[in-house]
Amino acid sequence: MKKITPVVLILSFILTALWFTSCGNDNNSGDILGDILQKYKTDGLTSWWEVVALYNAGENPVDYENLEELLLSLEGTTNVKMASYVIVANIAVINGKNSADFPKYEEYKSTLKNLLENPADNYTLNDYIFSYYALKSSGLIFNENPVIEYLKNARKSDGGFALSGDSGDVDVTSFAINVFVLANTEEPEAVKFLEDKINENGTFSSFGNENSNSTACALSAFVGYYKTNENSPNEIIKKASDGLKLFEVNTKKEKGYSYLKDGKADTLATAQSVIAVYDMENKTSVWVKLYIDSQTAFD
Repeated sequence: MKKITPVVLILSFILTALWFTSCGNDNNSGDILGDILQKYKTDGLTSWWEVVALYNAGENPVDYENLEELLLSLEGTTNVKMASYVIVANIAVINGKNSADFPKYEEYKSTLKNLLENPADNYTLNDYIFSYYALKSSGLIFNENPVIEYLKNARKSDGGFALSGDSGDVDVTSFAINVFVLANTEEPEAVKFLEDKINENGTFSSFGNENSNSTACALSAFVGYYKTNENSPNEIIKKASDGLKLFEVNTKKEKGYSYLKDGKADTLATAQSVIAVYDMENKTSVWVKLYIDSQTAFD
């Protein structure tokens, strides 16, 4: 029997390692979050969610060349677009920009203030939720009671919230929980609804499909809610965190998160997932972080 020398073993190990490295799918190819953030800088911003993700990661979106172009794309007459514009402008002001640099800023804040102080059924819950996120971190004082009561009364019989129908939706419920956290209002039924919706593998579903958007939104809501209430339900946060990892896309050609498992990297799915991961690192939701940072920026 031929004796295998140490040199042969070492060469065999090196060749094997090189073969694995050359494979198309490299799931251990470095820091996926760092790669995603670098991609935002290289390719430019395409969504206001990406601005929120960068801010939550401790980056300064003002440094990105197409931020003004993105803001122009958010100018419009819908409440969600106006809220998105204000949220991006808030982040820019927190990072040193002058609010006067944003021509629609004061106009949109005034419109959203009127919306929140006079809620009516002719708008969706998302109109109120994102408008609340926007104004809460803008330094503008407004009467929060009408919209908080309106949202409370919109809760479904199962404890969740939805844009339509009789049953709660994971995403909308998660967004609503973030509002109640910001308003220092207890909403245990909504949290219980969300906890009951977690799948065995830690993912969350909407419209019958396990997906990263619902999983990321629920994870962010749990981090924000339990941090604020000084509890430590590590089990559910850990489980949802593991569930989110199932949507990672980490190949040589693509870095990000897919909407469905084993899919291609998706813009919204990636941004919301990055936000959730950094929520865990920051031990609070991005909306609480934004509100806290706004207290000094708009003082």
